Amino acid sequence: MSSMFLSYSHIDKSFANRLVTDLRQKGHYIWIDDSEIKVGDSLIEKIREGIDSVDYLGAIISQSSINSYWVKKELDVAMNQEIQGKKIKVLPILLNNVDLPGFLLGKKYADFTDDSLYDSSLEEIVKVLDEVISEKSSYSPKEAKLLAQKLESLEKQLSVSESEKGLLLSRLNIERKVIDPELNEAIQSENKNRPEIAEISRNFGFMLDDIPVTAGYILHVIDKERLKGGPHQIVIMSSILGKTEELFLLARATSKRLEKMSNQRVK
Repeated sequence: MSSMFLSYSHIDKSFANRLVTDLRQKGHYIWIDDSEIKVGDSLIEKIREGIDSVDYLGAIISQSSINSYWVKKELDVAMNQEIQGKKIKVLPILLNNVDLPGFLLGKKYADFTDDSLYDSSLEEIVKVLDEVISEKSSYSPKEAKLLAQKLESLEKQLSVSESEKGLLLSRLNIERKVIDPELNEAIQSENKNRPEIAEISRNFGFMLDDIPVTAGYILHVIDKERLKGGPHQIVIMSSILGKTEELFLLARATSKRLEKMSNQRVK
């Protein structure tokens, strides 16, 4: 799983939210101001912090965004990082047929100018995001494959419908504005020990009563219970406490990330 800061004009908010939801469903962490910036935060500091912490900046280019002060500022920060780091940082996402800013000329863009192109262009973005693998991976490809298989078994036990997943993702966009302190502490700890899955927890982690459930936590649970057989205890607890959909999304995102790790050589 990779991370991306989404830069956009609020006039294009409907498209931005659709794209964020679809990319998160693919298992990637997307930084978007609605869920990351809280009342009282310094806009400039939070934006720079967001861009510094991600692998890419996705720039939605439209008639409104090319005239947006904040989009220009975000692109300037990201392009400077790209030049200094000598690696691709900015991914142009063309929403309207407008002239690209000069510093984006020559870059291949994802074409969303027609809704019929949406699915294929979404996959182009996903393909780029899928290529990023943490250099500090805690798992070998073999271990990652085994864990992914265990998570797939867990997903089948949960049996969540597409409509339920869609409703939950919409709710998560609101809830992510404030993360429970205990959950946040668990995520920070995971970031040190398992950096390759920490952002999944940031996007899909949740509280199960008083237990912070992160990607690392469910990996620990399925490994601990693998010899017991029958349904996982966490499945039963989630069902009792009404958290089945949350557990499903977290398990699926973690599974997809591990599948990518098992198929690619860690650098």
